[in-house]
Formats: sequence, C-alpha cells, structure tokens
Amino acid sequence: MREPERQQVQNRILTLSWEYPPYKIGGIAEHVYELSKALTRKGWEVHVVTLGTFPYEENEGVHLHRIAIDASKPDFITRMNEAMKEIGASIIESSNTNIDIVHAHDWMVGSAAIALASRYKKPLVATIHSTEFGRSRGINEEYQMRIHEAEERLVRSSDHVIVCSESMKREIQGLFGVTEKISVIPNGIDTSKFDSLVDRDAIKEKFCSQRSSKLILFLGRLVYQKGVNVLIGALPIILARYSKKEVKLVIVGEGPMRKQLEMDAAYLGVSKHIVFTGFLDDHEVRSLLKSADVVVVPSLYEPFGIVALEAMAAKTPVVVSDIDGLSELISKGEGIKVPPNSSERLAASIIKVLSDTEASKKRVEGIVEKGFKKALSLNWDMITAATMDVYAKVLAMTPSPVEEKDIEIETGTEKGWLWKYSYS
Repeated sequence: MREPERQQVQNRILTLSWEYPPYKIGGIAEHVYELSKALTRKGWEVHVVTLGTFPYEENEGVHLHRIAIDASKPDFITRMNEAMKEIGASIIESSNTNIDIVHAHDWMVGSAAIALASRYKKPLVATIHSTEFGRSRGINEEYQMRIHEAEERLVRSSDHVIVCSESMKREIQGLFGVTEKISVIPNGIDTSKFDSLVDRDAIKEKFCSQRSSKLILFLGRLVYQKGVNVLIGALPIILARYSKKEVKLVIVGEGPMRKQLEMDAAYLGVSKHIVFTGFLDDHEVRSLLKSADVVVVPSLYEPFGIVALEAMAAKTPVVVSDIDGLSELISKGEGIKVPPNSSERLAASIIKVLSDTEASKKRVEGIVEKGFKKALSLNWDMITAATMDVYAKVLAMTPSPVEEKDIEIETGTEKGWLWKYSYS
C-alpha cells in the first residue's frame, strides 16, 4: 500500500521516552510509537530519543535516536538521562534542526527533559501515564518518595501536562496541586492491526490443548495493581460452573508477582487450568485477543486500560474492574464492569459471558458491537489532533522559566529500590 503523502514540516518536536518498539515494558511504547507516526503524517518532524541498540534510524518518518544502556543496571536511569541530555542537545544544536517543543513521557526521562527545556528555552510538555502513589496505593517507602518527588518536579516544571483520563487528571491535581495546565487526551488504537484472519481453533489448541476450550485471557504486567490474583481467585468458581468443559486461563506477561501467582494457583488447585506464557510478540498477542472467549482486566489501579481497548478492537468481550480510567473507557453496553478486588463478582460476570445460552450469546454480540464502535472512535488521528492543540497552546504562550537543576536519582544499590518499582 502506498504511504500517504506527508505535509510540509510545520514544527519539530523532541520526544523523550524510555520505551519505544521493539523495547516494550508497558503501554508507553505503543502510545509514543503511534503518536509519533501520526504527527509525521500531520506535517511534524519528530525526533524520539529512547533506548535501543541502533544509534539512529528513520522509521516510518520518525527520527529515532537510540541509547544502548543496560536497563538491568541499578544506575541505568541516571545514565540514561545523561545520555538523553547529550543526544537531545546535539539534535537541538544541529544546523538542520530547530526543535520547537520538548515532550517527556513519564518521570523516568524527567531529568533530561527539564534540563533540555531549560537550557534551550523550549516549552516542555509532559504526558503522565500513571503515578507512583496510584500504583503503590500510597507512598510508604523511600524509593516511592523519590519517584513521587521526580513526578512532582516534572509536572510542576512542564508548561502543559497531558493525562489519559479524568480520573488521572483528578489524581494529578490532588497530588501535585496543578489545576490549570492539564489536558485529558485518551489513549488510542489502530483497529486495522486486528484485521488479519486468525485460526481460533489452532490458537486454542496451542495454548489450551483443546479447540473446544473456553479461553479466558489476561494480558499485562504481573504486578499487584493489575489484580491477577483476584482473577486466579475467581477460577475455582468458574470451574465449578463448567465442570464438564475445559477452561483455561491464559496469562500473558511477566513481572515480580509471577512466582506468587503460581503458588496461589497451586494452593487453589487450579494450576492445570492456567497457562503462564511470559512475554509474547505482537502477532501472538493479537491472535490471542481475537481468539479468546473473554478478556479480563481485573486491575486495582488503572489510569486508562489499554488492554480493554485492544480487546474491543479485536471484537472480543471484555470484563473490567469498575475503577479509575476503566470506568470511563467502558460506557453503556461496551463491556461488563465489576467491583474491584472481588473474585466472586468477577467470576459471576465471566460465567455470564461464557454461557452458551441464546440470551447470553445475543448479549455478548451487543457488547462486542458497541465495544468495537468505541475502539473506532479512539483513533490516532483524533488523539493526534488533540495533542497538536496542546502544542499550539504552549507555542502561543511565553515559556515558563525552569530552574536549571537536574533531578538527582539515587539508585541505592544496597536497597535495589528501582527494581521494587512496578511499572504499569
């Protein structure tokens, strides 16, 4: 297919993000990737500084500047920010580039973003995808406080802040006291990525052993705030209802809770009904999303809920916690919402979706149809237009002075605090 012609360059943006495909930990990678591509189609010149092995490449119109830093080292955030400052400075000072805006995605790149915006007197936009307070349900330890302070400084230093939901906006306002310079722009989805045909029988045979199995799918980081333990707790109730049918819970993802979750499954006697796949590539993930009988998002904290949106794009019914951004994403009839942290209520809703009665099938068809319409409405052209409005706003105003002082992130190898942090 012929690539659409790009408009003449209007402005140039320097984006800092520690995630960008193929390096993916959470949802930031896909967000920055799709937004960057869409901006180039709208006539922006986009430079992304991120992690990776190839120093420079142009991919789908986006200029990628990668930093080869081992993310497993305890001081990698400090080293990454130092490298980002160096590369960002070379981009801004290039005779061929005149960066108009610096855009930071989350606190991990905050030090470099603030320093570059200050040094070169550029407006700074920050997208805050989640907060440490929300992820940890409070600030209880030193490492959490340091992340919280880094988030606060990035928010306060920014000329404008973008968040993905009204609940996230309220969270930022309450935590950091910033009320006037926040815009809510939801995450988006490219539904065309789910257009390919999938052999559902083959997928079920691969992951569930039997083609006739009921496939319950969880996709995400194996961390406390994702509520995977709540879903595993619901499985005995579901199995009691479907004692004559094979039911498999496929858990896609990795994280520090995996061993505990496997122990939970063994304790409840449901291990043989759970498949832990670890990380899968995008093709397999999309195939599972299209083949599942139900996708479950049982989060205890969720600023948006991109997995739910992916399920809707894949035309698969979704059951979600009625909390935070998930409550806003799922409107009337687009999915099923249940109270968070209740295995019993979660099981009851999953059972309704899996039911083979004609009434249940008709209800599920309605959910799938409405969910897909929602996914179509949250396209990247709409999200990009809203982001460009924010850019126009900050370009029209006088940039606020920013104190030229780097965030000091002390990794503390003896405590290993960074790796206690669970990225959502």
